Amino acid sequence: MIGLSIIAALLFVVMLFVVIGKYGVPEMVSSIYYLLGKSGWVFQVVMMSVGMLMLMCLLDCGKGVQCLAFLACGGLMFVGAAPRFMNEDRGVHKAAAIVSAAASVGWCLTVNWRIVVALLGWYVVYWACRSEDGHPWLMAEVTAIWMVLLTFWSTVG
Repeated sequence: MIGLSIIAALLFVVMLFVVIGKYGVPEMVSSIYYLLGKSGWVFQVVMMSVGMLMLMCLLDCGKGVQCLAFLACGGLMFVGAAPRFMNEDRGVHKAAAIVSAAASVGWCLTVNWRIVVALLGWYVVYWACRSEDGHPWLMAEVTAIWMVLLTFWSTVG
């Protein structure tokens, strides 16, 4: 399962770096859909793939509250399935993002609370030291995704 989590991490990182290289730093992860224009389907495929891959990993590891793992990954898949947060998919997208974020942090807390505290501390320092164009939503979302990955990787071995 570690291989699937590495694939998920690479998919996300590659998409993020390609978008940053081509369009600059987005305000938040979901903005990538709009930045990509007609290629917005790439955002959808990556989000749904990361959600599916990590769902298998989190449920297979058997750690933490499993329904939170399911909600975290299912929410991420819904974010990909309903990417238009600025128009018709607004309600589904925002609800899925909130459920995914809350469940992700909850699952991580039930597995390894130290990682949550460390990354929360990192984010507080980032927030306090950020510039006006520091993209706090993007950093919060990226931090949450890495929190899940690091927490899962802490269960392996």
